[in-house]
Amino acid sequence: MSLATTSNLRGAHIRAFNARNIRRTDLWLVLCVSALAIIGFLVLLSANRSASTTSAFHIKQAMFFAGGCGVALFISCFDHRFLVSIGPMIYTVFIALLLSVLFIGAEVRGGQRWLHFGPFGFQPSEFTKLALVLTLAWYFTTIGPKIERLPYFLLAFAIGGLPAYLIFKQPDLGTAATLGPITVAMLYIAGCKRWHLAAIVILALAAVPIAWGQLEDYQKKRVMTIVDPSADPQGSGYHTIQSMITVGSGGLTGKGYMAGTQTYLSYLPEHHTDFIFSLLAEEFGFVGSVTVLLLFLFLFFRGLRLARNSTDMAGSLLAVGVVTLLTFHVFVNVGITIGILPVTGLPLPFLSYGGSFYLTVMASIGILLSVNARRGMFDYLERPGTSSFQG
Repeated sequence: MSLATTSNLRGAHIRAFNARNIRRTDLWLVLCVSALAIIGFLVLLSANRSASTTSAFHIKQAMFFAGGCGVALFISCFDHRFLVSIGPMIYTVFIALLLSVLFIGAEVRGGQRWLHFGPFGFQPSEFTKLALVLTLAWYFTTIGPKIERLPYFLLAFAIGGLPAYLIFKQPDLGTAATLGPITVAMLYIAGCKRWHLAAIVILALAAVPIAWGQLEDYQKKRVMTIVDPSADPQGSGYHTIQSMITVGSGGLTGKGYMAGTQTYLSYLPEHHTDFIFSLLAEEFGFVGSVTVLLLFLFLFFRGLRLARNSTDMAGSLLAVGVVTLLTFHVFVNVGITIGILPVTGLPLPFLSYGGSFYLTVMASIGILLSVNARRGMFDYLERPGTSSFQG
């Protein structure tokens, strides 16, 4: 991938906000997101007919989408270089919020992950993913070629490791694991030495026994479920077994919209959140599942295209960070539903119910639109020896 030359943020003169950016919206990206959002609304409408469901998930999700569209358009109006420049401040705020969660956070389903302000509640861990993307983009564009030196390389993992540790303590292993691929992907794009990355991978594999000892008993059972879910069919293996049955029952074309029995009769728990893809597979079959995956694939390639065509390294880093975040969620969520990965509670973008995650996803789209808005602008400034953060 051919990427722009590394730029320095210091001393940059940036017009932070420009509403005209909306005119330069990537139409294909918007159409893809809209298609996924509509599919998400439809499957949640079907999930709402479950015998055990009393909440109008689809209505709330529509409100999240409307609010998310506003967030995405608002963010797209900012110069992405300005967003990168305030990354450390946003990162500091969310580190403070993650610390607050450990002391005053509300416990929901065995995890202390929520902060409540009156009637409103949110998960700081979700928004921390984007805070990390912005902060790493700032860090890499600030240090430039120094990333090839080992101390600067390791500092990137410290930046990603701190929020990952705080999220892991909630405990939320799935969300904490998301920050690792983001850090590695952005390091690669920033131009680190490949043998540094290889050494980190080897060390990570060597540390697996240590990490295993830090897991809670229920987390260990979830991992072992992948080997043999039938060993505990009514306990840790229940979700995996029921999900695989649900997916397989859809066959080639599915049972039909709102005709799924596994989900309607609530054999599969959490089919409006973590296992929404299982509901999709049951009702629309292999054809419907592949169609949704192709839409995600198009979204990812569109994001990588923005990274390749960005006029500066900051834009490339942001686009790659966002694409990695979304790709990891899709890969892990689908892997869980078909039984090849342990249940970790990672939602599926645009389909799974959840306000904090949905707003994080839409904010991510806003960042991609912001990068696209500047593509092709001020190209005369992007010459060797001149800063690409001027004008």
